Amino acid sequence: MNETRLQYLLELSLSKGVSVDEMEEIADLIALPENEILAKELLFNAYKLPKQEIDISSEKRDAILEAIYRSGSPIVKSANSSLIKWFSAAAAILITLSIGFFFYYHKSTPYTPSVKLARNVIVPGRNKAVLTLADGSRIMLNEANNGNIASQGSVEIKKTADGRLEYSGRSSALAQAQNEHGYNIVETPRGGKYQVILSDGTVVWLNAASSLKYPVKFENGERRVELSGEAYFEVAHNKKLPFRVVANKQTVGVLGTHFNMQAYKDETIWKTTLLEGSVRITCLKNTSLLNPGEQAVTTEKGSISVSQADIEEAIAWKNGYFRFRSEEIESIMRKVSRWYDVEVQFKGGISDEKFSGMISSNKNIGQVLEILEATNAVHFKIEGRRVIVMR
Repeated sequence: MNETRLQYLLELSLSKGVSVDEMEEIADLIALPENEILAKELLFNAYKLPKQEIDISSEKRDAILEAIYRSGSPIVKSANSSLIKWFSAAAAILITLSIGFFFYYHKSTPYTPSVKLARNVIVPGRNKAVLTLADGSRIMLNEANNGNIASQGSVEIKKTADGRLEYSGRSSALAQAQNEHGYNIVETPRGGKYQVILSDGTVVWLNAASSLKYPVKFENGERRVELSGEAYFEVAHNKKLPFRVVANKQTVGVLGTHFNMQAYKDETIWKTTLLEGSVRITCLKNTSLLNPGEQAVTTEKGSISVSQADIEEAIAWKNGYFRFRSEEIESIMRKVSRWYDVEVQFKGGISDEKFSGMISSNKNIGQVLEILEATNAVHFKIEGRRVIVMR
């Protein structure tokens, strides 16, 4: 039955096109063990991929699409070419218009970029951050040598070989004589990201243009940090010391859990997505409890709405992707702007079409923009570090 459904949806995608929901169903069906032979045959025939490279039974269906991307297969642009609406677009890393068509180009003729965007040398973000110590001194982490970079009281701070900032205890007579009650701040610039391991063992991934303020050592019955921007938390469990994240007008309280929190000041809504455990969100006078797999959307007025989350979309930035579902170009370009440290300007009106898909954030900006531009719904021009978006 599933195999029949998969064949039907693939045929539909080649004739009339399929919706975004049907696209998601195709991806799910491809990953079912009973469809392994059929799926591998389709992938092999379309791109000559070695069948052993594709783990069809993997629970992470995107690994199938990633295998296509790694193959370096060209994008097919003829409307009559086999499997163009799913396989060729997947090779372009999932860029789609969610307006009733599935990975469908507006014209059957080959797409030609208005400018050679892919030649642009604006590179993606990297591990880059500034650490401000309790005494006000600042350390450029991307320039600091690996190993111990500072100490505060009984806490030692080091930069690891894999580019993380780690806080750990130390035993020394001098340790007790030094101040350990102050706060540290880690700030990532536009085009930067960083990982921090706090003194309690909590691990925090900071996205671009974000900052985290935290005590050198947690005391006084709670673990309280302040976030601006976006971060993914893996909170160390400790019943005696609740963990609280304060961002804008909201507070997220947890004991031990994994969650993503997006609270950029240039966004109109803030999102908290729970992967494991439980969290309580408080914004002004409203409170809501999240269960795993749920997302809370909070507004400046304090309203909180809870719904089922797209987990992969919420943490895509941490895993090296831009992933979006029915998202407006303005929102997409804010992410691009932060990650590539560019200015974005809209010219001639803003497209009201919505996009769904996934693109590697390890590409140069020109490569990312070419994939978006291939939809013919939006076009770009690059002038220095300014990206002009045109309809």
